[in-house]
Amino acid sequence: VSYVPQKKEEEKLYFFGAGIDRFADQKQNLSYSVKDVRDLASQLKKKYGSRMIVDTLFDENFTQQNLLQWKKKLLNTSVNDKVILAYSGHGLLSKDYAYYLSTYNTDFENPEKKGISYEVLESLLDSIPVRKKLMLIDACHSGEIDKDEVQQYRMSKLPGLTVGSKGLGVENTDSTKLGLKNSFELMKELFVDVGRATGTTIISAAGGMQLAQEKGDLKNGVFTYSIIEFINAHNSATVSELKSYVNKRVPELTQGLQQPTTRTETKQIDWNVW
Repeated sequence: VSYVPQKKEEEKLYFFGAGIDRFADQKQNLSYSVKDVRDLASQLKKKYGSRMIVDTLFDENFTQQNLLQWKKKLLNTSVNDKVILAYSGHGLLSKDYAYYLSTYNTDFENPEKKGISYEVLESLLDSIPVRKKLMLIDACHSGEIDKDEVQQYRMSKLPGLTVGSKGLGVENTDSTKLGLKNSFELMKELFVDVGRATGTTIISAAGGMQLAQEKGDLKNGVFTYSIIEFINAHNSATVSELKSYVNKRVPELTQGLQQPTTRTETKQIDWNVW
């Protein structure tokens, strides 16, 4: 009897990306969100080639119903695979201070209507075969902007840094005014809970404004720009290395106007993102 060793199943990267520039409420339209997700997928594709499966939802296609369809595909992953879920859009605060990610048809006055809640995010990543899970979330708070933040930006002299429309188009005078610190703390609390519940590593950027880095051929939000910059500079990198770079680079590029937050409460095995 001859022994035939079991062939090791090739690991795949499943990239699920959502970006919204155009909203049903056109006052909330953004400039860089779709490009951010496309560019991120393109850079990772260079690393993975045919081993990467890409699934994206943009603009009017990004609804809560379509997002939940991703769950079926996530359930078909294997234990050796990797999943990256990337989101770029508005972050919204409800009247009871719950944090939501915007969809195409979110009611910006009542984000609990058709927004993406903590429970929805958790349900996507919970109880799926894959263990190596990473979420990249660029969701600036899009309510009232702290005037100190705007003034701080105007006083900065960083070359190539421009302000985009994320977070600047919302006119909601009844909402509680949030500055960078409060946006950061709320986002940190939300995503730490999601990460703890699902074993997912989460890197997110919080701030009152979308800042875009225009340099060379790139025109991206700073959060995505810093990730792409790191991908281009390294043949391979672990989750901890990516977290470390983004945590340092984003505040450098924005003079502290955007503060990344990462889930580090539960130690887990480090793994190569690419």
